[in-house]
Amino acid sequence: MSVENNVFLRPDALPTPEAWAQAIQAAGFELSIDTDFKWGEFDGFLPAKYKGADAGFELYKEDFDLSELSEEEQAELGDRALLVTLVTHSDMREYMSSMIAAAVLCAMADGRLADGGEPPFIQSADAIQWARTCEPDVEKHFEG
Repeated sequence: MSVENNVFLRPDALPTPEAWAQAIQAAGFELSIDTDFKWGEFDGFLPAKYKGADAGFELYKEDFDLSELSEEEQAELGDRALLVTLVTHSDMREYMSSMIAAAVLCAMADGRLADGGEPPFIQSADAIQWARTCEPDVEKHFEG
C-alpha cells in the first residue's frame, strides 16, 4: 500500500530545501529532512529523521494539468499548478515524515494539500494544525 500527500502550489512559491527544513523546525516538529538536493534534479527517496529515528519519503515535483480536475477544484487551486508529491508505503514513521513535511510545505507556500492524494484540499492556514492533530494517532501505529 502506498499513500500520497500532494501539495499544489505556485511555481514561484517553491522554497529552497534549506528553507523548507527550517520551517519544519520552526513549526515545532521533531523532523529533519535531508537538504542536499535540488528541486529540478531530484526524484526519489528523501531521507529524514523523525524524533531521531530513520524516516523519509519519496519526493516528486511536476507541472500539473489543472484541467484534469473539476471546475470547483480548479477554482480552489487557482494558479497552483506545481504539484509536489510525497509518497510512502507501509512504514508509519515514513508516513509521519511525509505528512509533516507536506503540511509545512503547504503552509509556507500558500498551497493546497490533498491528504491521500485526493480532495478535499486542506488549506494552507489549516495544514500545520492538521499535521499536529494527526501526529498522536499516527505514532500509535509505529513498530519498534
